[in-house]
Amino acid sequence: MLALLGLCLALFFFKLGARPLWNQDEGMHAATSKGMVLSGDWVTPTLNGEPFFDKPAFYNWPVALAFVAFGFTEFAARLPSALLGFGCVLVTYRLGRLLYGPRAGVLGAVVLATAGQFFVLSRIVVHDISLTFFVTLGLALWYEGYELEGRGRHLLMLSYAAFGVAALAKGPLGVLLPGAIVFVFLAARKDLPFIGRMSLGWGIVIGLAIAAPWYLAVSLRNPGYAHYFFVELNFGSFLSDQPHHPEPITYYVPTLLVGFLPWSVFLPVALVHSWRRRLEDTHGGTLYLLAWAGFILFFFSLASSKLQTYILPLFPPLAILVGRVWDEAIVDATPGLRRAMLWSFVPFLLVPAAVVHRVVTHPQPLAELAARQGLTVTTATLPIVALLVCLGLAFVLLWRQRPRGAFVGVALAFVTFIGLFALLIVPAMNPHRSSRQIAHAVDELLPAGEPIACYGRMRDSALFYTDRLIR
Repeated sequence: MLALLGLCLALFFFKLGARPLWNQDEGMHAATSKGMVLSGDWVTPTLNGEPFFDKPAFYNWPVALAFVAFGFTEFAARLPSALLGFGCVLVTYRLGRLLYGPRAGVLGAVVLATAGQFFVLSRIVVHDISLTFFVTLGLALWYEGYELEGRGRHLLMLSYAAFGVAALAKGPLGVLLPGAIVFVFLAARKDLPFIGRMSLGWGIVIGLAIAAPWYLAVSLRNPGYAHYFFVELNFGSFLSDQPHHPEPITYYVPTLLVGFLPWSVFLPVALVHSWRRRLEDTHGGTLYLLAWAGFILFFFSLASSKLQTYILPLFPPLAILVGRVWDEAIVDATPGLRRAMLWSFVPFLLVPAAVVHRVVTHPQPLAELAARQGLTVTTATLPIVALLVCLGLAFVLLWRQRPRGAFVGVALAFVTFIGLFALLIVPAMNPHRSSRQIAHAVDELLPAGEPIACYGRMRDSALFYTDRLIR
């Protein structure tokens, strides 16, 4: 457990404020939170002088509080995300420990902490990590209350409070997603009568007491808010025939495989293994995790508007399932499981080979990457080479029947890659992805209050660094 805490502190908090805020999303949410502090209006979020209704205000509040405590710095802007990511890892550990034991809990938590997309979203200024934390917390509390049956009513009440905060963080999805997951699980268990023992009336009261006041306040101040947010934005994003982010129905399969790296290569064996053993648990814990991950993937795949970050809430259950299969590989792996784990390393060889072939046969995109992001071939490839070396070491350890060392090797591969990425790639990309440098130069040239202009997409980090309006 101490090793897990040390890993999380290093991954989520080390040099959290070393990098400037990047454009698109980070600058936008940081500027919105900064505007709350400067204006004193903590009800209506604003961006670039206009009301900003695309996201509820909940995530902006802890960012604004961090600004009050630590000043308008990059560290303060990212601190809430790091705390939420850290908290999500701890909740994942607790649930994994409850289901499969202490070692499986630690392994699942390590898998989550070192899953690529989860790590990134825990260190940038975005709303998705807040929804993921509170949905994970609520579903973990609900299952623990379900397992305790008549003795777990207080845990059910706490889960309803978490779902209420989730609704305040992301809108109706904060309640609809966990509610549907619970229903699917109970239906699969043929235990729908448990709904009558869940004290749903109190759950509704608790959820409304947490989420309703802000929604009522912002709607009273801005009469068009409710229709825009609930009808146009939420239901429109799911059903619209002209979505903002149209993608095919299969979009989230490759998105998940990339975002969950390096652990996604073990998902097939973990899912097959879990499905075969889903009925062995007395209270259906494995079935619960499968329903949790499966419904989120199914739900967002049907939506007409898709973004990579939407499926982040399915990372915790998948991390526990992957941690469980590694736990069994460490304790007493059958020959079949050991072979399956070894074959899982094959994509680590095929994907780099395909990338090298693509670069050799199509060098133009690499040249464009260098021009637009400041990268050279050396800086772009060195972290990948180090990653493959560590993964090769992990494969050898697993082949020599040292699964504990192999697991550490995969986690170390991710940490090594991230370290080299931060050391070599991020500094080269900063001038291309952040407006901090040019924003400070603008402030020296223009009088206070003078607006600036952006051509093409708005460089929203300039809103944070200059306090100027952008045309």
